[in-house]
Amino acid sequence: MGGMAGSGMAGGMGGWMVLFPLIALLTVAALLVVGVVGIRSLANETDDGSTQSEPDEDPVERLQRRYAEGELSEAEFERALERELESEETDGIETEPPPETDRTGTAERER
Repeated sequence: MGGMAGSGMAGGMGGWMVLFPLIALLTVAALLVVGVVGIRSLANETDDGSTQSEPDEDPVERLQRRYAEGELSEAEFERALERELESEETDGIETEPPPETDRTGTAERER
């Protein structure tokens, strides 16, 4: 009575014949995406040009580091440092001692 084409193997699979390959394809795609994202995040962490971790470094510290690493000669370092300090003075950053210190120095000189 039933035979192979009736309610046997071919009729029993139903929607699984379409759904299983779709699930397998989505699983492979998800694994590829996770792999690519993981590799990119690792590459960004171990990048030698670590510009992302150094934005907190002020210009004077950067000059000191470059001089210590041998990128700048002593004359280049001094010129760049002088130029940087002059630009800080013109930006409104006080480099002179505060008025309280100045008054004490004046009082000591009057004695």
